Amino acid sequence: MRLCKALLQSSANFGHYGTIAPCFSRRYFADDRAQYDNTNQIPFEANSSSRQLASDRDDAFKVDPQKKTVETAVGDLPLSPVMDPTFWEARTRHQTPKVKPGKPQNSVERQLRANPFAKALATPVRMCTMTRIRLPSFFLQDFNVVSHPETGKPWLIPHSLIPDEHPVDEEPDAKGIAEAMSEASSQETGDSIGDIESKLHSPQEQKSAAAASATDGRPNGPAAYVLARRDLLSSFTVKRSGFDHGPKRLTGISPRYRHLARTVVWRQDMDTYILSLMRQDIINDLIYLSRLCTENGRYYIVKCWGWNDVQYKHKGAVLWFGEPDEDANSSQAHNQPGPFATFEFQKTDIQGQPLTETVVVHNIPMLLGVEQAKHVKDEAAALRDGSIFMLAGRRTTNLQLKLWKLQGYLADYRDVP
Repeated sequence: MRLCKALLQSSANFGHYGTIAPCFSRRYFADDRAQYDNTNQIPFEANSSSRQLASDRDDAFKVDPQKKTVETAVGDLPLSPVMDPTFWEARTRHQTPKVKPGKPQNSVERQLRANPFAKALATPVRMCTMTRIRLPSFFLQDFNVVSHPETGKPWLIPHSLIPDEHPVDEEPDAKGIAEAMSEASSQETGDSIGDIESKLHSPQEQKSAAAASATDGRPNGPAAYVLARRDLLSSFTVKRSGFDHGPKRLTGISPRYRHLARTVVWRQDMDTYILSLMRQDIINDLIYLSRLCTENGRYYIVKCWGWNDVQYKHKGAVLWFGEPDEDANSSQAHNQPGPFATFEFQKTDIQGQPLTETVVVHNIPMLLGVEQAKHVKDEAAALRDGSIFMLAGRRTTNLQLKLWKLQGYLADYRDVP
């Protein structure tokens, strides 16, 4: 006997009341159109797509976010979270990218963007992992866990200071951090390999750990912050200093990478490495601004003919390169500007009242080193002639921020009351 297979909507399907009878689907309409069994008796036009449905009108539903109700034809109904605009706004608030700041709209915004101190204080507040002090992120140094491109081991690096360079020949080992996590957890718990893989290494955790260093060079893990001070970072490698466990605390801020605390690599010369990155970034900016001044006729770096000439220049930051004929061992060395030095001069405002102006003075040989300062004067044509220069213009604001941060990084706070 030939097997008969039941098809959808066939006569073999069970109909109503459990009887074998033809069962056809019935179409229901959400508008005022009539339902006819005979398609030849449909009174409206054949092209039904041009007819507007009741639910397509703009005034079909009126949502009241304050009362959490929806006004319909049958009355007010409770508002569902799916239709609540405030619900979706709160849910997607941290997912949508922030709008980039446009041009300043008034003089107050222009003054704020040209003021490096206001921009430093306006940075997001973060907490130092070692001292638990909350400060604007300008006064802190961030660290991220990334995978070494050759060995695959987790390293702590100051990611904000690393130049944006993408190696072409070398590819990072994405499995390095996952393997380090497995090794660290096995040493810590002493469990078998099967227990470790079942407890600590779920597919989602392996994927998140292997993605600590993204393909575009940006780490996916959260950043840890430490006070941007050289003496604090140098104490990480000194035993019994109270901060020798610093790399472990920096890695353990996130539960996802807490198992890497035992195997994370910390450079022994991290304080010197960060100092070299800061200095090189400032040198590049000085050479770039000097090129704009000489080739494009800009006035970002202006020569001052002595300290009395500073008051007649555009207010910015003073760069002091030392006297041309001054020896480092001479008796005049004590007259050079110290850390956080300022220069004050008297001016008159529009109404003729006396006004005291203050500008920051950066001792470039002290910040960059004598050799690097000499290299800058040789490479930058705008800095070759003279010893006192003024940084002016909004384009130099970021350079003034970097110089001020380098001042705080190298400063000795032991004598500060």
